[in-house]
Amino acid sequence: MVAFVGCGGSDTETSDKASKSATSSATEAVSEVTIEPVGNQMKYEQTEFTVEAGTEVTLTFDNTASSPAMKHNVVILNGEGDDLVQRVGTAASQASDSGYVPELDAIVAATDLADPGETVTMTFTVPSEPGTYTYICTFPGHYMMMQGTMRVVEA
Repeated sequence: MVAFVGCGGSDTETSDKASKSATSSATEAVSEVTIEPVGNQMKYEQTEFTVEAGTEVTLTFDNTASSPAMKHNVVILNGEGDDLVQRVGTAASQASDSGYVPELDAIVAATDLADPGETVTMTFTVPSEPGTYTYICTFPGHYMMMQGTMRVVEA
């Protein structure tokens, strides 16, 4: 199953498509997900998706931004909470040699950093523990605003 989550546009076709995608991906487990930024903002278009515990998931980040400053990634954390986000986001700013992804046990998986117009994909194994897991962009300063939620449900 493939799910693309997004906000609807002004035309009916886009609104209908977005409504169906948002509903299915927010409540039904998926094995593939695509995430994009909101234009040149430090914000994800897709802020929630659901997966089954212990399964393999393919996550694609399509950096549709056009500004050269809008480099992004998707880093899935091993839990949720402001302290965890702050710890990983702060450590990321010191990790330029590794694409701003620090070597921490708090990270479940991470895409490569994508330049504007670039698409990156990763496949990872979902944690076996059902719960809520935050994902962020770890490019310096972005983590405070670029956040989403991966919901893990029992298989």
